[in-house]
Amino acid sequence: MSRYGRRKISRRDLLKAAGVVVLAGAALGGGAYALSRWEDSKYQVEAADSYTTNDHRTEAELKEVTYQGKTYRQRPKIESYLFLGIDEMGPAVGTQSYIAGGQADAQMLLVLDDEAKTWQVLQINRDSMVEVPVISMMGTVPYTIVQQIALAHAYGNGREQSCENNVTAVSMMLDDQPIDGYFSLNMGGVGILVDLIGGVTITVTSDFSAVDPTLVEGETVTLNGEQAFEYVRQRQDVDDQTNLARMGRQRQFLKAFEEQVKDMDSDFAVTAYEELSDYVITNIASGTAVDIADRLKSYTELPLLTIDGENVVEDGYWAYYLDEDSLQQTILQLFYEEI
Repeated sequence: MSRYGRRKISRRDLLKAAGVVVLAGAALGGGAYALSRWEDSKYQVEAADSYTTNDHRTEAELKEVTYQGKTYRQRPKIESYLFLGIDEMGPAVGTQSYIAGGQADAQMLLVLDDEAKTWQVLQINRDSMVEVPVISMMGTVPYTIVQQIALAHAYGNGREQSCENNVTAVSMMLDDQPIDGYFSLNMGGVGILVDLIGGVTITVTSDFSAVDPTLVEGETVTLNGEQAFEYVRQRQDVDDQTNLARMGRQRQFLKAFEEQVKDMDSDFAVTAYEELSDYVITNIASGTAVDIADRLKSYTELPLLTIDGENVVEDGYWAYYLDEDSLQQTILQLFYEEI
């Protein structure tokens, strides 16, 4: 019997639950397709009914670029989805302000190639200095400004408007590549999800003595929700205090998280959905989420990507200036093929 207790679960409720939990895991790190492995496979078949296949782009719509003497064309059957972890503890209730959306401290872009049958994740440094659209009081975007990409979500109402602005900033950074959907999770949901699965076991790789003395460097511990939140979020007084070091801890945590949830069942999916739904904003339909999970299981995973750059301190804040060659090579690897 499930540890969550048996109950009658409708197809619609399970579909919604599976979609939210699969995407919440992806927001934590792009590898949580294991969350879709619930017991009754019939739901996966029925879920497909609510998913409409992406039409992809026609040959005429594909851009060509030349880089270092070689010509590349966009791959035609690409889909991409942006996953955001928002530095807000409470539910995603939104705000009447146009500049109080909360910063997107974690940003992962999932790219699926339906022709090559591969998928890959780009982990974006939240300190990346890029053109960010600035939303006005009227809801328009009168200009852009170079600043940390985490601030793209801060413009807007903290809900759909903020997510869409973040999507635009990421698309612009990647030479206007289209992004097919977004999923954001307020970081308060991280602890909830970790506690629901009974904790996540990791070996502490950093000195957290100034932040949480229960996290001793070199020791293997099972993080509870509060500890997990600190482990993936904290950078002040930890390591070299850069976001690069924090991103490394996030990758470590995500791998352990994926292993922990891979055997969870449908009851867990519904429980997690009930607990997390107020913390989530997304435009990805439940059926699409389940279809994404199915493709993640059947496609070949390619190595996680990051973009090289330089960390500097400006006006008391970290700024990460992207290396232009690394950025261009990342764009080509994710979206293009040589012709």
